[in-house]
Amino acid sequence: MKRIKAVALAVVVLGGLFGCSKERGKEKDLSLLTTTTVVAEIAGLQQAGSAWNSEPIRNVPQLDFSATGRGYFYIAEQGGKFHVVHNGKTHTSYTNILTPTLSPDGQRIAYQAYVDDKPRMVVDGREGEVAEELEIPVFSPDSRHLVYQAKMGGRWCFVVDGRSFPGNQTQHNQFGFNSDGSRIAYVDAMSEGAPPRLVVTDLDFKKQTVREATGSAMVISDNRTRVAAISDAGGKKRVVELSFAQPDSVKEGPLYDNVRDLAISPDGASVAYIAEKGGARLLVHNGVEKPFPAGELVGSITFRPDGKGFGFLVASKGSCTFYQSGGQTEKRPYDEVGELAYSKDGNSCVYLGRKVTPGQIGKSIFAVVNGKETARFDKVTGPTFSPDGRLVAYRARQDGKRFVVVSDLNGKIVRQDPVHEMVFPPVFSNDGKLLAYGVKDGAKLVWNVEKL
Repeated sequence: MKRIKAVALAVVVLGGLFGCSKERGKEKDLSLLTTTTVVAEIAGLQQAGSAWNSEPIRNVPQLDFSATGRGYFYIAEQGGKFHVVHNGKTHTSYTNILTPTLSPDGQRIAYQAYVDDKPRMVVDGREGEVAEELEIPVFSPDSRHLVYQAKMGGRWCFVVDGRSFPGNQTQHNQFGFNSDGSRIAYVDAMSEGAPPRLVVTDLDFKKQTVREATGSAMVISDNRTRVAAISDAGGKKRVVELSFAQPDSVKEGPLYDNVRDLAISPDGASVAYIAEKGGARLLVHNGVEKPFPAGELVGSITFRPDGKGFGFLVASKGSCTFYQSGGQTEKRPYDEVGELAYSKDGNSCVYLGRKVTPGQIGKSIFAVVNGKETARFDKVTGPTFSPDGRLVAYRARQDGKRFVVVSDLNGKIVRQDPVHEMVFPPVFSNDGKLLAYGVKDGAKLVWNVEKL
């Protein structure tokens, strides 16, 4: 298991901002935080050229904000140990901390904590049993439930909200909740080397549907209602589809020599994948076969949120092409492409391109919005559309400086935000009038809100 260094520290936070001591019966505010707010100052963080009388915090190796700005955590290294600070609460110090995971609402956290080489899961500050190995914890969409795998006595078991359920000799390799957090789907095997099996179960592991020889790949729709997976059948492969609500009702696709790059639409109504038959590559969408173009798929097949098709990127012989269902193509002489995304209405798209200019260092990466290139930077990542589809926001880096950029649908930059030490993924308010994201500057963690 991969190991990283561990944690310890002290903080000054805005009291009550994250509902850590909310009154009985009072609901937490889980809406987007719409004012710029200093959510924490890391007390004792050693800065360049500074000196401390007490043991300083040497490093903050990891931190993150929830998508609403109402939750955060960071890991701090102090005195040779590490600890987590979550929403202003400082947790116990350990020799190592792995896989810190915030719940979707930002109010809960789980992570693997090590004392020497002995791991245990810490959930909301409470330690679980010492295990031989642990897997990444996963919260349900409503943040109420937490599931992870633990290896004890040589066998893997599921731990659901603190309850352990007997497992097999193998750990799961794919996992996901349904929309209301009442069921999970996962792929495992009965023993080492055995074929994979797809399991859909309730959280008590009493009502289970198991499909054998299925799950070399599994995808779950964004609305968490349907599952698609690759199934083996007599040396051939096919795609099967099912719903969380009725997992026994399975839709089977045709058999192929091979199936890969499986994708499912956000609403679960469509699937697409690349299949091989008789030496030919096919693009299969809801059972309809078309030849797959020359080149290699970059990233994944990306469905339009409006349900009217999909797009994908292909790299081939020094050029890159953007394909859309319906036959539209856009070929560019780029060195690389990636991170394809659509607007909510499906009418606009964005992806990233890279084109090196001979003799020039840096400034080679840009966004391509509806076929038009934005300005170039040393790095660009995470392009996302505003809810109304009018704007695209992304993070950029230039000459070591990090900031958020907003462009219009013609690729023209309409604003470039101030520079920060660290910048986290931006989110738009529901009305598209605000752009918010977390930043770190020195010892300050700030939820930054900009009017558009």
